Amino acid sequence: MEPQPGIASFIPLLIMTIPIVIFNVFLSKRKGRNPIVYGALSLIPLVNFYLAVYLASLTDKSISDKIDKIITLLESR
Repeated sequence: MEPQPGIASFIPLLIMTIPIVIFNVFLSKRKGRNPIVYGALSLIPLVNFYLAVYLASLTDKSISDKIDKIITLLESR
């Protein structure tokens, strides 16, 4: 009977997942989304890559706020 690989086979997954989780948390803060939810969802393999692409495609919260401010200023004239 062959020995089971154990935790050693889990280490490469962690090495690849942890930077993506950190990236998605910072990106979700910048985009105005809940970083806890997106951080937890980023722990799921393959989902984390799709979340990174999705978050990167969203408009930044600061840009949305500036556009809203411009619209309210134009409407008040």
